[in-house]
Amino acid sequence: MHRHYGVIIKCFLSALIIGTVTQLTSTAGFVRWAAAQGNNFSSSYWTIVKDRWHTDGLTTFLICMASSLIIYLIIRKFTTQQETAEKIITWSLIPITLIYSVIMYPNFSDYLL
Repeated sequence: MHRHYGVIIKCFLSALIIGTVTQLTSTAGFVRWAAAQGNNFSSSYWTIVKDRWHTDGLTTFLICMASSLIIYLIIRKFTTQQETAEKIITWSLIPITLIYSVIMYPNFSDYLL
């Protein structure tokens, strides 16, 4: 029996980072939209992030987690060794997560103070 704990943890962490970044970005977009409408929610940014986690961040987390595990299982099916599939998924998740986080960071960086 093959143990896939390492890959599951890597997929979980990657999906958690992407979900958190998505949540912070979508809340920042809402705060900017509300400010354009005349409502200032800047002071309650973190409250909104916590209250609306299940709508944006959790959804993105679940989609990323499921898709990365499915992709790993597909790669595992077509490779002869489990280590090869683990390396492929690891070296694809790290750059994707890093690039996504770096691209999205300016969208919510003003609210991190």
